[in-house]
Amino acid sequence: MFDKSQKIPYYIQIRESILKRIVSGELKVGEKLPSEENLAKHFGVSRMTVNKALSDLVDNGYLTRIPGSGTYVSKIRREGSGMTTLGFMESISKKGFKITSKVIFKEIEVPTKDVAEKLNIFLTQHVYHIKRIRSVNNMPIVFQDSYIRKDLCPGLFEYDLDNKSLYRTIQKITGKEIKKAKDRIEAIQSDEYMGQILNVNKNFPLLHIERVAFIDEVYPIELTYSWYRSDQYILEVEYN
Repeated sequence: MFDKSQKIPYYIQIRESILKRIVSGELKVGEKLPSEENLAKHFGVSRMTVNKALSDLVDNGYLTRIPGSGTYVSKIRREGSGMTTLGFMESISKKGFKITSKVIFKEIEVPTKDVAEKLNIFLTQHVYHIKRIRSVNNMPIVFQDSYIRKDLCPGLFEYDLDNKSLYRTIQKITGKEIKKAKDRIEAIQSDEYMGQILNVNKNFPLLHIERVAFIDEVYPIELTYSWYRSDQYILEVEYN
């Protein structure tokens, strides 16, 4: 509840109250907020104060305003070429959401021809093959099928890949941060298998992304195929 006895400005208290409900999952993606007038009555403040609180949340990507319709909870994920953070866990954690990962498969393998070409390695070289389900507030958001070069990242399977960021783990092993990636993006429909993984119906719209990530300008280290739920994910691309 709103506490007028605090010295913190009213709009900040309102903003943090709404943000807490978004991050906890109490307010769902796509859910419409009460009108500014009703929120003002609820909190006992002016409509201008509520507007400032909501504007802050809009500016930071938590809310979306639709003219003539109202204010809605935004999709969770925003990613694009203008971002400095490339990893799923890092970008979502910064927004305060609870993220969990579950490794459902991991093996050391020789690559297929396609994987070898994309990672610029020989067919005889080994790769780590990892499949993970990533969830936010216990809702599966993305399924990721990853291949990582073993020669550039020795000992990867000795680390906790359920609870730790893959990119941060790679950085710890190699001493280099992944800052460059090439994405190939396609809109597809879910099949039965992916529907079971992401808890959606068959033919549900998904965003499929193929990513090759680099530890420098020359060496690709990771190839990941990701299937994102379109009702939870937004892709933003910035052209310079």
